[in-house]
Order: sequence, then structure tokens, then C-alpha cells
Amino acid sequence: MTAAVHHPGVDSPYAWRLAFVSMFCIGLGGGAIYLPVVGLKEIAAEFGDRRAVPSFAYMVGFFSMGVGGVFMGWLADRTSPRVPLMIAGVSILAGGWLASSGGELALYVGYAIPLGFLGNAATFTPAMNNIQGWFHRRRSTAVSIISVGPAISGFVWPQVYRWLLPEVGWRETLVIYGVTAGVLLFLCAFYVRPSPIARSKAARPVEDHSALPMPSLSIMVLLSAAAFCCCTAMAVPFVHMVAFCGDLGFSPARGSEAIALILLTAVAATFAMGRLSDYIDPIKVSLLCALIQIASLVGFVFVEGLSGIYTLSVIHGIPYIAIVQGYALILRYLYGPTIAGWRLGVVMLFAMAGMAVGGWLGGAIFDATLSYRSAFQAALAFNLLNLMLLGALLFWQRRRRAFLNPL
Repeated sequence: MTAAVHHPGVDSPYAWRLAFVSMFCIGLGGGAIYLPVVGLKEIAAEFGDRRAVPSFAYMVGFFSMGVGGVFMGWLADRTSPRVPLMIAGVSILAGGWLASSGGELALYVGYAIPLGFLGNAATFTPAMNNIQGWFHRRRSTAVSIISVGPAISGFVWPQVYRWLLPEVGWRETLVIYGVTAGVLLFLCAFYVRPSPIARSKAARPVEDHSALPMPSLSIMVLLSAAAFCCCTAMAVPFVHMVAFCGDLGFSPARGSEAIALILLTAVAATFAMGRLSDYIDPIKVSLLCALIQIASLVGFVFVEGLSGIYTLSVIHGIPYIAIVQGYALILRYLYGPTIAGWRLGVVMLFAMAGMAVGGWLGGAIFDATLSYRSAFQAALAFNLLNLMLLGALLFWQRRRRAFLNPL
């Protein structure tokens, strides 16, 4: 490992303020993606009661966010993390109008380009890469603050949508979101500065692959596949929670409360799992999160009562953000401080693609079977594959250590 070089401003009060401002921006940028979750039935009602329509909008929004994250990370490295936020502000304002203005095509294009590729994508990956350059000590805590941005977004915006939807409908609700989030993001951009490390390009040495447990390409493929599988499984119950509760005879408010439980639990668990990663390596923490998610998915296959849904929502919330945060920590753990910034963008691309596919898959399976049980079973299969992939990485890491330190 290369010794850390001190830069003025690192670990400063501004760095901590920036972490919270970045979390706020991520919360703003991710708001649109939750409207198809809360308003799934309302949106579907305008398109022949096909739940695959809002599910597909959710899918293209998340997938475009993943693709855009790689581009926005590259753009932030070459300009400033302020630039993507300015683009996001303008794009989200326009995207709220576009996605609500017409039929299926307008909905899909609005979620794909201005709300996803140019909007939501510009908040998470640039902020995560930037904030790690502002900290030497307590970096995992700063990463956790950034990581809970989507959970804060998912807690706040569904409550806003639940209040607005009966009054103005989903189209006007989306316009209100676009104006509010777009203007605030554009203003927040002026507070954001690139890290001292990013401003000192010469301080970043070339990646050292000598300590990797397997070839670098194999690690990237394995982590990308694991991220896709875990997020596909994660998205199925989350995206369809309100509709699932409605099918069991409960009001949409109960489904929104279950979503809130997932996200509130996710906030606390993210900090706890981040701290745990400081004591045991993050690969083991991600394996623990995968096992917890398997337990929740098994429960969703059989649950019928409201108390059971609430209990499973709390369990499902433990790995909801922590398992994704784990991939960022795993990458730094394996590659060290010299890691190239694009690696996180690639793994997050596959994670967002998994969220996208999972959201769509739940709707498609429901349309085919008129039940969510098969959808939850499919999610469980994806999660078991994720467990196997992370287990393989831990196996090769231990094998590498045994080879370097024979008894």
C-alpha cells in the first residue's frame, strides 16, 4: 500500500459538510425513480392496467442511471463534480415535464435520458468518488453518509407522492418533483468542489495489482455479476411492495409504510455495516448481507399478514444499501488507495441494471401469472447466485493468503 499523502482540506469541516450536501443531492436526484413504485397502479390504469408499463419505466430509469454513472464519473474527473450536478438540475427539471407529457414513449424516454442518464446518474458516482478524496480518517463513515442518500430519497419522496397522488395525479406529481429537485440540485452544485487529491493529479500512482487474489479482469466480472444478481433480487419486493400489499387487501398507505421501514432500516444498517467492515473485511460483510436478504425473500414467498410484511421489510432493509456500499468498500480493500475511479462506475452500472431488471421482472411475472409468488421465487434464485459469487471471491482471497503465508 502507498502511504497517504496529506493534503490541505482533507478531513476538514468542509469535507463533512460536503458529505451531507452530497447525500442531499443524491436524495434529490433519485426521487423520480420512486414514483412508479408508489403510483404503480395509478400509472398502470392509464395504460390498460398493465403493471409492466410503470415497471419498465422504473427499469429504464435505473439502467440509464447505471450507464450514465460511468459517463458522469468520467466527466467529473475531467472537469469538476460541480458540472454533472448542474447538468442534473437542468435535466431533471425538463425530465419531469417530458415523462409526464404523453404516452408510453414519453414516459420511457423521460425516465431514460433526462431523469436517468443525465439526471440521477450525475449525483451518486461523482459524489462517491469525490468524497473519498476528502478523507483519510473515517472514510468509511463518509462513504456511509453518501450511501444512505438513496435511502433518504426513498423514504421522503414516497411520502410526498402518497400525499400528492390523490390530489393532482401522477403526471402533475412528476412535474412538481422535476421543478423542486431540479432547482435545488442546480443551486447545490455551486457548493461542491473537487477533492484536494483530485486537484493534485500527480499524487495518484498507477494501480498495483500484485496483491489481488485473482486477475483484475476476473474480479471486475465477478463483482459486476454479483452486483447485478443481488440488486435484481432486491428490487422485486421493493418496487412492487405497494401493489403486493394491495393484492393482499391492504391499503396503499400500508405498502408505503413497508417501504419506509425498508429504507429507515437501511439507513441505520449502512452505518453499522460500514463500521463492521473496519473490523472484518468487507467481503465477509457482503456475504452476511446476502444471507440476510435470502431470509427476507424466503419470507416474502409465504407471507400473507401485515405484521409479517412489516417484519420482513425490516429484514430486507438491512442489506438494501449496505450490500451496494459493500462493493465500493470491497474494491478499495482489494485495489488499495491507487484504485482507478472508473471501476466503481462499472460495478454500479451492473448494480443499477440489476435494480432495473428486478423492477421490470416483478411486473412481467405478475402479468403472466397474476401472482407475485413466482416473482419472489425468481428473486431468491438471483440472490443465491449472488451468494455463490461472493463466496468464490472469499475462497480465492483465502487461497491467495494461504499461498503467501504457508504454515
